[in-house]
Amino acid sequence: MTARRNQEPADTGMNDRKKRILWAVVQDYVSSAEPVGSRTIAKNYDLGVSSATIRNEMQDLGDEGYLEQPHTSAGRIPSIKGYRFYVDCLMEPSRLSGEEEERITHMIADETTKVDEIFRNMARVVAELTQTLSVAARNVARTLTFNYVRFLPLDGRRTILLVVTQEGNVSNTVVNIPEGSSMDELQLLADRLNHFLHGKDITAADEKTILSFQKDVERDLTPFSRIFVSLRRSLSPKQKVYSGGAAGLIRQPEFQNVEKMQDILHLLEERDLLHSILDTAMDRPIAVRIGSENADKSLADLSIVKAQFHVGSEVVGTMAVIGPTRMEYGRVVGLLYFMQRHLERMLKNKD
Repeated sequence: MTARRNQEPADTGMNDRKKRILWAVVQDYVSSAEPVGSRTIAKNYDLGVSSATIRNEMQDLGDEGYLEQPHTSAGRIPSIKGYRFYVDCLMEPSRLSGEEEERITHMIADETTKVDEIFRNMARVVAELTQTLSVAARNVARTLTFNYVRFLPLDGRRTILLVVTQEGNVSNTVVNIPEGSSMDELQLLADRLNHFLHGKDITAADEKTILSFQKDVERDLTPFSRIFVSLRRSLSPKQKVYSGGAAGLIRQPEFQNVEKMQDILHLLEERDLLHSILDTAMDRPIAVRIGSENADKSLADLSIVKAQFHVGSEVVGTMAVIGPTRMEYGRVVGLLYFMQRHLERMLKNKD
């Protein structure tokens, strides 16, 4: 399957020679990170035309908006429009090496590995193989049935709030022991919560649920308000997000100056932005957003390749690969296609 099936073609009026030259410029710039000249294309790619002809065609591609010429260089680089045409119409997803296929297949097919660990490992492996920032999210089951809550002593001031659902989801949060309260009181509170919530669908748990519980136990629970805030967060359905590869992305030439590096670090800190990237609706299995095509201005110098993983009609997880616009799109898309096929097959069998 080719990438052109994933997007509407940006333009179908370009002649074959211009297509080959644009393809060569993208390939060369992706590998070198240096503006590309006509002599380089003539030397490195057997296009069957002279350097002068290539220069003229590159001039036309620039006039048409597919190439840009940095004012400090005689060479040219692809524009956002050029990358879009390349991704839509020229790119072929790369095949993985046998070693890479074996590594990923083993990681996904290992029956001893939990689904959460698979998504965590996928983010790490994709980051290693592509030198990008990779973010993976596993969607928590839409319906969660309460099993039990427990408080585990940590020290004299804090305790671990452990929440377990019947689906096997486990959440643990460190909370402060309310002033004037004891672990015995917290354990009594846990027992009453377990009796009140056991077997209930708690994906819609909100403040009304807590107020109803307070009425049921007939006591003022104000001293435990912060604990109930933590409890509501633990009961709320959410994605489990895993990331990897920030160091590799920062090493890319585009992000060597301090300001650009800070932008990447800020992106990692903006968890809401990462969630919004993963949550954005998709009308295709793999989507590519290049530079300014991204809605958030902070992503204007980055490209995002995003894949969803399904079991039947349900989206069970998402992965976004974030890198410079000078990204190896074919390699990233090929890698995500491979993961999609194998992970969806595994999840279907496991289901």
